[in-house]
Amino acid sequence: MVGRSRMVVGSVLVLAALGAGEAAAAQPSREQVRTAVTYLSLGRARLDVVSRHPRRVHWGGRTVRWYVGEGSRGQLRSVKVRRSREARPGVTRMTAVVRLPRAGRFRFAACFSAPRQARFGARGSHGPCGRHRFRGPARSPYIGSGSAPHGYPRPPARRAADRYLAHRGGYTAYAVLDSQGRLSGRHLHRTFVSASVVKAMLLAADLRKLAAHHQGLDPARRALLEPMIKVSDNAAATAIFELDGEGPLRALARAAGMTDFSVYGYWSSAQISAADQARFFFRMEELIPRRFRTYANHLLSHIVEFESWGIPRVARPRGWRTYFKGGWRGTERGQLVHQVARLERGRSRLAIAVLTDGDPSMNYGIETIEGVTRRLLAASL
Repeated sequence: MVGRSRMVVGSVLVLAALGAGEAAAAQPSREQVRTAVTYLSLGRARLDVVSRHPRRVHWGGRTVRWYVGEGSRGQLRSVKVRRSREARPGVTRMTAVVRLPRAGRFRFAACFSAPRQARFGARGSHGPCGRHRFRGPARSPYIGSGSAPHGYPRPPARRAADRYLAHRGGYTAYAVLDSQGRLSGRHLHRTFVSASVVKAMLLAADLRKLAAHHQGLDPARRALLEPMIKVSDNAAATAIFELDGEGPLRALARAAGMTDFSVYGYWSSAQISAADQARFFFRMEELIPRRFRTYANHLLSHIVEFESWGIPRVARPRGWRTYFKGGWRGTERGQLVHQVARLERGRSRLAIAVLTDGDPSMNYGIETIEGVTRRLLAASL
C-alpha cells in the first residue's frame, strides 16, 4: 500500500544571528515548515521536512537526526541519521526512509545543530538533539505525525485465527508475515522437529552453494532437487544433505534472520519455529541467487496434487499464487503436520506458517492448517 499523509505547515518567527553586522541589519521574518509522510511498501515510510527561510541562511549538508515514536504521546527515539539538502537558496529539505514496525498512529521529529546561524522555531529546536531520544521542545516545528497502514491479513482476521487455534488440540503454532512485512501469530518461537518442511531450506541452501562455486544445475542435481520438493522424496533430501552438510543450512538460517533454527546429524531432525519459517518464505526470493529463482519457484508451486492440501487448498481458489512446502511424520506426541507458504497476488505478498504436533491423525492436522488459513484469508485484500 502506497499513500501520502496530510501535510502540516507551520509558521515560526525567525531572528537572524549570523554576525554582528548582519544581525543589526536583519529584519525578523517568518519560517515556513512543512512536514509530510509518504507510505512505501513493507512497513516503510519516507519522512519529509521542508523549511523555507531567509535566503542568506544556508543549512544544506548538516547532520540530521531522526526520531520516531508510537502513538500520539510519549518519547521519540532516534532511528536514523541523514544529512540535510539545500534544494535552492532559502529552501532546506530533510528526508529519511524509516521502518514502522507497528501500524497505527506515530510521530516523528528531525533535529540538527545550527551553530552561529539563525535559530528557528521554539527554543531548543536545533539542539542538543539527543543521541537516543529527542530532547527538543514538544512544539518544535520539525515534528510531524502520521498513521501507518495495516497490512493484509488485517487485525480482525489474525484475532480470528488466534481464537481458532486456541481451541485446537495438540501442540501448535502459527505465524503470518503480512503484506507490510510485519510478523504476528501464536506461539511464534515454539520449536518443532522440522520433518520435510526443511526441504525448502535444503533447496535454497544448495542453490546458494552452487552459485558460490559458480556452478549450474546439471541433470544429476535436478534429478535430486525435483523429487525432493515435488514429491517430498526423503532419499533425494538425504543425498543433498550428504553432498552439502550442515554448513549451508546454518548459513542460510543466519542470512534469513532465524533465531530458533538448529540442525545436528540429520536434516529431518532440524528444529524450526513458525516465526523463522514465515520469515524465510517471505524473503526466499532475495535469499536465492537470481539465476535460480525461477527454477525454485517452479518447484515450490508444482508440488503433486495429493500433497497440495492445507494452505494451497484454501489460497488458490482465492487467486493467490502459492509457493509452499509441507511436512508430516509420527512423533512421541502423536502425528506431526506442518506447512509453510508464500502467497502472492498482484503486488501483495505474505507468508503463513502453521506447525502442529500431537495431532490424533493426519487429517486433523490438515484441518488445523486449513482452518487457520481460511480465517487469515477470509476478508478481501
